[in-house]
Amino acid sequence: MVRASFPAAIVSAFLFSGVAQAGLSDCPKNLAFQLTNVFQIGQIKFQYSNCEKDDGGHGYAAGIANFCTGTGDAWDVVQTYHNITGGNDEFTKLDSVLADRAKSGSGSTSGLSEFCPIWQSLATNQKFWSAQGSVFEKLYFNPSQKWADDLGLKLSVSQAALYDTAISRGASNSTGSLGGIIKATNKKITADVSGGDSNSTLKINGHSIDEIKWLGKFLDVRANYEDEGQSNVHIKSFKYIIKLKEYNWEHEIEVLNDQGKPGNVTCDNSYLPYPEQKTNPLATCGSNCSGIESSITSASSSVSRISIAAIGVFVASMLF
Repeated sequence: MVRASFPAAIVSAFLFSGVAQAGLSDCPKNLAFQLTNVFQIGQIKFQYSNCEKDDGGHGYAAGIANFCTGTGDAWDVVQTYHNITGGNDEFTKLDSVLADRAKSGSGSTSGLSEFCPIWQSLATNQKFWSAQGSVFEKLYFNPSQKWADDLGLKLSVSQAALYDTAISRGASNSTGSLGGIIKATNKKITADVSGGDSNSTLKINGHSIDEIKWLGKFLDVRANYEDEGQSNVHIKSFKYIIKLKEYNWEHEIEVLNDQGKPGNVTCDNSYLPYPEQKTNPLATCGSNCSGIESSITSASSSVSRISIAAIGVFVASMLF
């Protein structure tokens, strides 16, 4: 495998450059990433090499956020990688096809037989980590925490729920995506809502509501867009966390898998798969920084594509 020759101090310059000041940080961020990874791919660590045909019809789904060839975010990753490498790299021969699929929104995999083998061959390439991380941050993490900040969310569980929704359903304003679900939730708040024990009060449409009360409404609205409804593993687990009053996360949290079996996600573990990666790296991309930023389009993200059945791996990889 090709391994980039970045200096050791910046080997993981792939996430969180310019991250919003509010929102998840440090251990709570680690826990949120682990939890959503379990929902998405059945294990706690990011899978840079994952690449398979999307069962939702969006072409190939790959990498740490299930970037898809048919929704444009996989093309964003490839363009960002081009900016880091200077172009003419492993993906160059697929550029015209990837650009066409991103523009048309087609889920066709014709002409992309080499896409997954190339993607998988770069699993430990640090420049490719950086490319995936830049798009992940731009399209999913940062927008989710901006929404959280705008709403005034203070609790780890709320901030993590918005991040999870962005990864699963996209962070745009469209119906069924994070922004659309927030708008639909807020429409339901037409008077002050009494009760709640989070010690965090939101002002929505001029009305007061406890943050956990708001989060419960948000999860109920999100369930309307999930095929499994309230039985969706994301919804069930976040409601379980709320039931246990695990509002602010410090070291570990108790969660549910899709079988209803509880277990712990802990900051003794990490969402990062390689020992040389740093949890809170500083981004260093030199003269390519502006190119990286401009290459990432404002495409809305795709719906979660990895089967929740894979959650069974949770039993082996975590403390169940």
